[in-house]
Amino acid sequence: LGLMSGFLNQDLWTLLIYVLQIKYGEEKGVSGIMETIVNDINFKLEDKSWIEFYNTHGWVVVQDSISGQIVKGAKSQWLELKSACAEEMDLELNEYEQEVSQWRDLWTNGATFEKLIFDPLLHSIAQEGMGWNGSRLLHDHIICKPHKGSNKKIPWHQDSMFWPVDTHGCSTWTALKDVEVEDGCLEVIDKSHLEGCENPVDFMAKEREEFPEGSVRVKLPITAGSTILLHSLTWHRSSPNLGEHDRPAHLALWVHPDAKWRPDLVDWHPVNEHVESEPNTRLEGKKFPHFGIIDELQPSEIDIHSGTHRENNISMFDASKIVGHQLSRISDSDGGITQILENEILIKRIVEKTVEFGFCSDEEEIRKSLERLRVSYLAYELHKARNVYNDAYANWWNVAGEDWDNFFRGN
Repeated sequence: LGLMSGFLNQDLWTLLIYVLQIKYGEEKGVSGIMETIVNDINFKLEDKSWIEFYNTHGWVVVQDSISGQIVKGAKSQWLELKSACAEEMDLELNEYEQEVSQWRDLWTNGATFEKLIFDPLLHSIAQEGMGWNGSRLLHDHIICKPHKGSNKKIPWHQDSMFWPVDTHGCSTWTALKDVEVEDGCLEVIDKSHLEGCENPVDFMAKEREEFPEGSVRVKLPITAGSTILLHSLTWHRSSPNLGEHDRPAHLALWVHPDAKWRPDLVDWHPVNEHVESEPNTRLEGKKFPHFGIIDELQPSEIDIHSGTHRENNISMFDASKIVGHQLSRISDSDGGITQILENEILIKRIVEKTVEFGFCSDEEEIRKSLERLRVSYLAYELHKARNVYNDAYANWWNVAGEDWDNFFRGN
């Protein structure tokens, strides 16, 4: 580009830079392209200035927060878990990894995963950063961005908009492999935790494109064993993994130990089924261990947001239910997704009707889409594992689901 600049006048050069910035993923501020930087500020855990940095910026990178031995143990246990899940589903591991990218409630498997939660490795970082005397685990999971298979952008969002509690919290994002920018590293909008919380963002809908003037996007490459502490109000996302290896990260979601359960705000979240207390009282249950002191938290008079709004005919909040109901109607069957899609007679019926109605003429494409649905749904049904991008449901919607939806709504 430096050589080209001598041959272009200033107006053309400015236009070229603008086009290149759009092409390579720059976001918009209200007055133009948002500044993007790559972070190079990291802190050792014993350097407590990280706490002030975190509260100013809404994120911080804590270097070497867990040992190499813990990293190795977590990766080994994760491989064992994936292999066992794939075997139970009668899939080759590489087939399974093509569809499944998130595994939840890992600490309940014991060993290294339990150590990550119960040893003062991660919850102490959360408590110090938030200024709490205690903390409560909402849930933990691994998200893996594969360098092959289902590998998409996770759009801009805030974590708080997805948590069925009345107050904000934080998450610990710990890399199990080195993550460079091209590997789909975490990206944040600096200081955006100061804006407050918006309503839940649907990953299957249009992504937020504009942020306030002066906003700065920060890309966060990170080394294995290091942790990003992320405020739950900080806007963040990750781009597709364009690197040479998978990008697994362990995430633990932390709330104040006296946070109140608000299923009315996030009625679709899977953790709701494990809560052992009443709505609007302290979130409690065996799946939500707490650490340290439970100080009383004065509830806010204003809700953190106004609840989940469903604006499209399909959404990440209800995709499996919507598609399951649709397949049941097409196949004239009362079974669930897995029961329908493990029955060749019913599969054939869905394929033939889809072709007959002119929604898709490629029988092989329809079958591939249905098989992806079967794998995705069965993974969740058996192991609470899923595709974090809802990719199988989005694929079916593009192949024929949206046409079927329009058909049923018109009849």
